[in-house]
Amino acid sequence: MSRFKGMKRKPRTDKIVLDDNEPQSEQATWARTQDRKTQLVRFGLFGAIGAGVLALVLVLSGFTVSSPTVVKPKSTASVNTAAQAQSEDLAQQLVVTWLQAKRGAEKSLAPYVRSEGIKLPAEALFVASDARIASVELQPAPAKSAAASGTGAPTTNTSEVYSVIVSASVRQVSEPSEAAQRRFYSVPVVVNDGRARAASIPSPVPAPATGPDVNLGYKYRIVAGHPSNTAVQQFLAALTAGTGEISRYIAPGTSLRAISPAPYKSVKVVDLVSDRDFSGEAADKAPADGIKIRVLATAELSVTATESVTGQYPLTLTSRGGRWEVSAMDASPLLPAPEQNAAASGAPSTSVSTTPASATAPTSATPVN
Repeated sequence: MSRFKGMKRKPRTDKIVLDDNEPQSEQATWARTQDRKTQLVRFGLFGAIGAGVLALVLVLSGFTVSSPTVVKPKSTASVNTAAQAQSEDLAQQLVVTWLQAKRGAEKSLAPYVRSEGIKLPAEALFVASDARIASVELQPAPAKSAAASGTGAPTTNTSEVYSVIVSASVRQVSEPSEAAQRRFYSVPVVVNDGRARAASIPSPVPAPATGPDVNLGYKYRIVAGHPSNTAVQQFLAALTAGTGEISRYIAPGTSLRAISPAPYKSVKVVDLVSDRDFSGEAADKAPADGIKIRVLATAELSVTATESVTGQYPLTLTSRGGRWEVSAMDASPLLPAPEQNAAASGAPSTSVSTTPASATAPTSATPVN
């Protein structure tokens, strides 16, 4: 022991070299992990500072990123169907009663409108019938004045005001042989707390304007003899004249019934237009299953042996087993696409002709003129 007295221990400075295959100590692994974390924090801090500087420069230079504007749909006020029905019913009754009223019968108007000051003829001048609603519009309710409210602030009127246009068949009593004319009358009706009342007597007004001719979306005429034309002929004969069983001419799953009793003696398709071109090779080629076409059939419906009327039927046909079957009676004829309709606006209407298709023409489709 005396041999080492007075000797100082020399610090160990030997470096430890790790081979690639020698496992590292836990302390070394921890040290390296901490060093990586420190570097990541440093890089993140520098990145945040850089992003802040860039944002400040963009703001100072006038560049801003606007968030997308969300357009909220306008709220649609609920329709008070009960109040509207009341206004329509009262307006119709008032128009007929007022047109047929005579002097001394002012009380007949009392259930509908204030009758004081209303002059009536000595005798009824008109015969009115078949009153109908031409249009009805809910008018904006005015706000009560602040003075009327008593609180210093306007209040909302709970009454609903309807502008009702009533049409009726009218003829003069003095002209019994005269044909009745369709006349139109405006009636303002106020509905308050479930009770309807006319604000004034009816006012004669012009008939509402009608729109221009409607362009249809059928581009091709299918001539007589084409399988689709034959299918429509057979279907309409069963539908309107009781010729044949209608189930033979409709697609499976289609619920269509013949008119009973049949109103016509016979039917003949005189024109058929379609949204599909069957010219060229398509004229004689059997259609693949599942193809649908929209057609408009114009037919002569015979009422007697010598007289007939014209009828038009928009239909949807579906191919099955090499033949055409009716799969729907459309609620309305086919209209062109909006962009086509806009392009055609201002141009002469290309209405569908009801000229009979030639029985000797080729069995193909031709463009509708």
